[in-house]
Amino acid sequence: MTNLLNSFFAKRILKDAYTEERAHFLASLMQNGREGHLCMHQPHAPDLPAWVLGDGKEPLTPVVKQDDRYYLQRNWALETHILEQLQRLRHARFAPVEIDLEGTPLLPSQKQAVMHCVEHAFSVICGGPGTGKTYTAATFVRLFLKAHEKAKVIVAAPTGKAAFHLQSAIGAHVEAKTLHRLLRIRPGELPLFTDWKIDADLVIVDEASMLDVPLLAKLLESIGDGTRLILLGDPDQLPPVETGSAFKEIAQECGIRLERSMRTENGDIHRLAEAINRGEWRGDCLPWAFDAELMPKLYQRIDPQLSWVEPNAESELKKLDQFRILGALRQGPFGVDALNRQLVNEMSRQIRPGQWWSVPIMITSNAFDVELYNGHCGVLIGKSRGGVNLREGVAYFPQKIPYNNLPPFEVAFCLSVHKSQGSEFDHVLALFPEGSEHFGKEAMYTAITRAKKGVEVVAQESVLQAMLCKNSGLTSGLTARLEKKARQF
Repeated sequence: MTNLLNSFFAKRILKDAYTEERAHFLASLMQNGREGHLCMHQPHAPDLPAWVLGDGKEPLTPVVKQDDRYYLQRNWALETHILEQLQRLRHARFAPVEIDLEGTPLLPSQKQAVMHCVEHAFSVICGGPGTGKTYTAATFVRLFLKAHEKAKVIVAAPTGKAAFHLQSAIGAHVEAKTLHRLLRIRPGELPLFTDWKIDADLVIVDEASMLDVPLLAKLLESIGDGTRLILLGDPDQLPPVETGSAFKEIAQECGIRLERSMRTENGDIHRLAEAINRGEWRGDCLPWAFDAELMPKLYQRIDPQLSWVEPNAESELKKLDQFRILGALRQGPFGVDALNRQLVNEMSRQIRPGQWWSVPIMITSNAFDVELYNGHCGVLIGKSRGGVNLREGVAYFPQKIPYNNLPPFEVAFCLSVHKSQGSEFDHVLALFPEGSEHFGKEAMYTAITRAKKGVEVVAQESVLQAMLCKNSGLTSGLTARLEKKARQF
């Protein structure tokens, strides 16, 4: 079906200028865009008629060319909008905040990041888990509020869990919102090129690596001339599921990177993550095969709650941060959707009528009325009448929510690596079945760095090596255009 749509697109815009070579090129460009790339590098593209190809200026054409990069018009507009907003914010200047870092326990790179936030409207603080991104931002917030007691500070993230975690970590009087709520984005809508601005003196966005290009464009344009913006994130994580991976390029161009891990308990994990970024594997794998024997082993690891005594909700919630299974694939026999179904089915086979059960869940859609947001994890607890029927459970987040009041959710014994971003667990069991190669070393890095104390991996050596050889980054012209702009100043 996708190939048919790509071919239809090519024939529709070429009209009488149709040739097989031109059609193949345009179909490839369309497919490239569907895969999340903003542009396609092609030094030897076929000639295209003037009504198809332009330079991005009026009149607008379906395809835009700059140097050897070819864009669909929408992607060109998004990348250009981000570039323009970055230039506006990067060259805005505020009167420096009067702060004193004397005696503050910051590393040199952290002090550099704080001073950048003091002097600039736009800052990017990046680094791996445990490098002190949140601590550095929190230090700046406290100093900022000390100098401006009435300043309005908002923290946000793509998921509600990450946003409220940041608010808790900062510990100051700041508002926390999901990014969609902050930007007033309704489901299915993302209005760009508006004059609306966020009412705040300082906005901090965590987990910025999860921002796709349209969402990043909306965020940047919503920052007014009197507002500071700080992005926090790990550029080595997986790119967004949707279009583009602009944060990684922005971080490389103008971010301040924190390298040193401050966590003494995860030195081995930190070294393994560094090796993965270099394309090396220095860990061990469990000698498990992806076959019928995998499910009993996973079932034993999750240690499901089947009891004659009602489970304590608080204790069950604490378990969520102690251990989690992560998988690179969502679909297929060893994708997380199938594994979650099988784990619940196995619970149903083993439970007896009258016993209690507990199942972890993750919210997948924002629900402001019950204060649950995409990414929030909780537990469903119920008493069996025969098997495990999720509809008979009551949810805890920790607030108690009846099943019928829950927004859309999914079972969360196993999480996809994409969904795990923004979360941390004491111990992680990472699954990389065949097909994981598509996601490259970023999937390995992201899964490994979700663990704070220990990580185990199930994968064939050939799959790991294929992942290490692949970079899942998405193509754009943002870096080249940022460098070109920098040379002009």
